[in-house]
Amino acid sequence: MTVELTRSGRGSRRITVVAIAAVVFLLAGVGAYAVASDVREQDTKYCGHDCVPGLEIGTVVEALQGRGHTCADKRQFWSCELRIGKVRFEADLFRAVNVADFYEYISKVEARIINPDSTTAAAGLDYMSWFAMLPHRDDPSTVKKVDGWLAEQIAGDGDVAFILDWEYALERKANTRSIELTMKRRH
Repeated sequence: MTVELTRSGRGSRRITVVAIAAVVFLLAGVGAYAVASDVREQDTKYCGHDCVPGLEIGTVVEALQGRGHTCADKRQFWSCELRIGKVRFEADLFRAVNVADFYEYISKVEARIINPDSTTAAAGLDYMSWFAMLPHRDDPSTVKKVDGWLAEQIAGDGDVAFILDWEYALERKANTRSIELTMKRRH
């Protein structure tokens, strides 16, 4: 037995198939978001809300070393430095000490640019921004908010901001000609 669809029957069949595919796609997306949220939530719980969730300190150290930094493990924190002429880019990545395996996660970042000049202004903003966005790397709107605040502070004298659960402080130190960003979990 052969069933022949009319032209209008084929059109409604296509619409039904497209509608079912759209629903399946949306459900898959919601499921993926739920899984990603669970993973992020588990990482945050594991750190006791004292660290950058889902990001091991070794991953950040490797990324910095890949960009030319020399890094040293100081037990409680990793210290990394990059020199370009007279300008120094420094970062200290503090380990979360309230966690059983505190070697794995970052609880605080101190990033400094020493002797910045007009040619390193854009690089300095990018450098500070890279660290500032780490806790919010999966949230574009918060990253944009952090970047806007940071650009304002680098152009000005610095200030303190609280963005979600994080405290950001940017300070200009005239006596050492440096800019320092401190980023830590707010308790």
